[in-house]
Amino acid sequence: MNRRQMLQASAAFGLRGMRREFGSVQTDEELVAFVDLRDFRTEMRASNPRVRCFDLRRLISFITPEREFFSFHQTETVQADSQTWRLRIDGFVEREGEFTLEQLKQRSESRDEVVTLECSGNAPGPGANGQVGNGRWSGVSLAPILAECGVKPEAREVVFFGMDMERSTGPDDVVPHGRSIYVQDAMSPLPMLAYELNGKPLPAEQGFPLRLIFPGCYGMTQIKWLNRIHVLDRRYEGFHMSRNYHTMNSLEYPNEELWLETSISKTRLKSVVARVTRRRQNERFLYRIAGAAWGGPSPLKSVEVQVDNGGWRAAQIAEPGGDFSWHLWSIDWPDASPGRHTLVSRAIDADGRIQPTAAERRASIRSNREDNSQWPRQVLVIGV
Repeated sequence: MNRRQMLQASAAFGLRGMRREFGSVQTDEELVAFVDLRDFRTEMRASNPRVRCFDLRRLISFITPEREFFSFHQTETVQADSQTWRLRIDGFVEREGEFTLEQLKQRSESRDEVVTLECSGNAPGPGANGQVGNGRWSGVSLAPILAECGVKPEAREVVFFGMDMERSTGPDDVVPHGRSIYVQDAMSPLPMLAYELNGKPLPAEQGFPLRLIFPGCYGMTQIKWLNRIHVLDRRYEGFHMSRNYHTMNSLEYPNEELWLETSISKTRLKSVVARVTRRRQNERFLYRIAGAAWGGPSPLKSVEVQVDNGGWRAAQIAEPGGDFSWHLWSIDWPDASPGRHTLVSRAIDADGRIQPTAAERRASIRSNREDNSQWPRQVLVIGV
């Protein structure tokens, strides 16, 4: 990629002429070409499943624009009518409930929550770790609504069903797409029923008119087009719950190897190098590496960056996030030299956990999902 192509690329991605708190984009700043994105595209599949990715090179703000938010669902985008739509709550409750969208909006338990959503299948490759986004979700807390319905003592799980359908055990078995969480989790302050994203009604691809938002969990928990909540006295064993979104984790015991198979649940500690930019200062270029970090059971402590297997350098947390949103980071690269370079980041949490390498992850997780491994990026520098 020559200088003219770089300028065209930076203009296409909306970097030139913009300013931001995240690293302060300069008017003369331009993208440096990654050489590991040859097959990347944001639109991957229109349906069955629907897959659209976020281009991380456009990570220029803390909040992901709703029009660029990633999308993944099993079949097709549901086009719901909010006037006829209802949310039904039944099962092991004392009083079944039914709510219109307006009734939910008028409740006193309304709240906003900035939450990073990541698909459990988010990984390098054609999707370039682009199945992730950070949004401001508005809605109502779930727990008070369940309490109003009177959850029975024998209740064990709460199942959330969407208006989209999924295949089950046989070719003709089509059932509503669902996912369950424990009653204790459902009655905690975390889950919410969201009807807005970034201050606007949910787009159809994000679950209009209502979806579940459970901060800290992977995307398959965040059921879209939510129209039914069913309280169970036993486990829910829908196809994607019991046989698809599974993982095997290594348990560490002295002189013993034990693998535990469970449903995928909480997001793991992760960071990514999103882009490299450069701008001219006097007679030379100044380079900068930027990205995001999120997930994990403990708060983020730091992010470090490595260039060409050299020493790890501390990045600056340019825009700290909350407990369940990503943190944007950046680091100057003053000694960039012409040629191809390998860049990688790693996140470290407050308890000392370090984002694993690919080999370390494979030693502890046997799953094609939950890929939180360090992601080496290949970048081409053509001038300093």
